[in-house]
Amino acid sequence: MKETDYAYAVARIRANESRLLTGAMLEEIVAAPSYDAALKLLSSFGWAQDGETDVSALLRAQNEQLWTLLRESVPDENELPVLTALNDFYNLKAALKCMLTDVDPAPFYVQPTTLDLSAVTDAMQKHAFEKLPQPLADCAKDAYETACRTESGQSADVIIDAAALQCLYRQAEETDCDLLSQMLLFICDSTNIKIAVRCARTKKDLSFTRLAVGPCDKLDRDALCLAAVQGEAALLEYLHATPYRDGAAALKKSTTAFEKWCDDSLVALCREAKYTFFGFEPIAAYYFAKTTEIKAVRIVLCAKQSGVATDIIRERVRALYV
Repeated sequence: MKETDYAYAVARIRANESRLLTGAMLEEIVAAPSYDAALKLLSSFGWAQDGETDVSALLRAQNEQLWTLLRESVPDENELPVLTALNDFYNLKAALKCMLTDVDPAPFYVQPTTLDLSAVTDAMQKHAFEKLPQPLADCAKDAYETACRTESGQSADVIIDAAALQCLYRQAEETDCDLLSQMLLFICDSTNIKIAVRCARTKKDLSFTRLAVGPCDKLDRDALCLAAVQGEAALLEYLHATPYRDGAAALKKSTTAFEKWCDDSLVALCREAKYTFFGFEPIAAYYFAKTTEIKAVRIVLCAKQSGVATDIIRERVRALYV
């Protein structure tokens, strides 16, 4: 595609960027005295649907609107799967686990996704793994056979998660969009750090850790795995000597602080697309910006429902695109 082929898509994205929540708006929602008051503010900001009080329904509606906008705007829908790769692999995990436990996977699927979820469910139930789209088909059979052999859902998760990171890394290398490549590579590295932390805390051995950790960009994969098996202190020490030292500082505080740092760093990358007028970059940036906004609202509303103190909610709130 030529960059100028995206003129219409970028124009629509710019128009919709004006409807994104600002940091000031989110602060008002955080400061709202109750869950109902927070919903009223969201409605006044054009975000919540009138009369809708269920968090899941609100988030689902926003995701559907986001995906409809992108599908209607981009000149070629075949470029969109790069944005939903992690959701697609998550849905494969959900389908596999539900197939093994004879449970309907529909309630566990996440959106947006480019998958035909009914077809995924059917393929998994019939063990027709070859009918799944690539690259899911390559790891589905392996994950299923491993889960049956080891009677461990965790082993299957590791296989699928590793395949997801391989897919993301490959897409980052193949894309002509520099900013999208940076976003995908950051997601790979930050996800690998999360995996390494889990391996350190659960005292996984080196062979398991190497299987779980995927390809890295600004991290030495072997050094990351070796540090993880030596414990969390060694892992933090290693990370402090990498470009992710700020993430390590957040991780030292808590896993929640690190998750926030990851989301804030990704949004900071997205902001670079504000000055791009053609190409896929503004579409990718808007997608990640909007999904971060949805995550932030989910955190606030769920916390309001649970009676979490405002100061604690404020600590967890993500930075927004606008």
